[in-house]
Amino acid sequence: MLRQIIAIVKKDLKQAKRDPRFIAPSLIIPFVFLIVYTIMWTSVGGGESFACGLVVQDISSEADDMAGIIENMVSTTNHTWFNIERYDLETASSLYQNTELIAYILIPTGFGANISSGTQATVTMYINNANDDIVKNYVHRMEAAVLLYNQGAVSPQFDQSNARVALDETLSLAATPSNLSYMAAVGILLSLIACSLASQAMLTATEFETNAIHDTLNSPASRVALVIGRTVAAIPRSVSVLVVTIPVIVPSMNIFPTGNILVLAGISFLTILALVPLGELIGMKARKREQALLGSVLFTVVGFLAGGGLAPIGLAPIAFRSVVLLIPITHSILLWTRVFFSDSLLGLWPSILFLIGTWILLSAIVVTLMKREVERS
Repeated sequence: MLRQIIAIVKKDLKQAKRDPRFIAPSLIIPFVFLIVYTIMWTSVGGGESFACGLVVQDISSEADDMAGIIENMVSTTNHTWFNIERYDLETASSLYQNTELIAYILIPTGFGANISSGTQATVTMYINNANDDIVKNYVHRMEAAVLLYNQGAVSPQFDQSNARVALDETLSLAATPSNLSYMAAVGILLSLIACSLASQAMLTATEFETNAIHDTLNSPASRVALVIGRTVAAIPRSVSVLVVTIPVIVPSMNIFPTGNILVLAGISFLTILALVPLGELIGMKARKREQALLGSVLFTVVGFLAGGGLAPIGLAPIAFRSVVLLIPITHSILLWTRVFFSDSLLGLWPSILFLIGTWILLSAIVVTLMKREVERS
């Protein structure tokens, strides 16, 4: 079987060399996303959908004044980020735990009494640190609101020990990168995803167009050897696109991986494994190179958007997350971003096992369809 696999690998690599058009979408897609994302966050902005709750337990005029300042805070940019909605404590806490609120601010009972008696009052802010840009903006707004109320403090660095109000910030979840850094890092993976799907889909569709598929399927090589050989050939073919994307994205966006490079390489390998048989299926169904290219690009873009490519899916509704976790691209992004920005290897195994399971399942489906194709011919 080993000799059969080697022969298949050589054939597929030679065919890919003669038809390198699969490289184009692998380069265009990530750079288009990066350009759009950069424009969106630097010119248009974002974060309006991330609601922040306000819980006012105190009925004093001082509490009303503090709440009024918080609710009237606006961003220093041209759009409003600080979206405040009032809740009772139980509702705010529940929404916060379910990540439906990125944060909530608590003005507790006794706030006004403390100020009237000369005792320092406290405003507490609970915030899920799941989007670094939004988090920093919200914290800055709250710090500004406290400073406005105190009026005596000009800058947070100044001594506020005698200020009337103090801010207690409680951050939950691990810190995440800024949106642009996140998108730049994921752009590297996106090029690999696009190349894995497009190259395999186009290669398979080309064989159907030229009727070479029947010679391949009727060869002495077993179906399992065919699938393994085509998967092995896809690894260097897919990785080749990173020779262009990494040197361009990493220095230009000034992002460098914190995690282990070997682990990132392993994640790339698992991504290719899971997506190559999917590309094979797209090519077998499309049977035309143009249609195969279109199908693989559409799946890449939809899977990327749904799987957390533009922003982490941690704040998405639970029902939505349950669906997108069935897409292999989602797990590739989860693994990639976690390792890229962190030294920790904790929590990787579920996604690793999912990608391996996806490869085995889809490969079995491809073997079955190959057998049916031979019987049909």
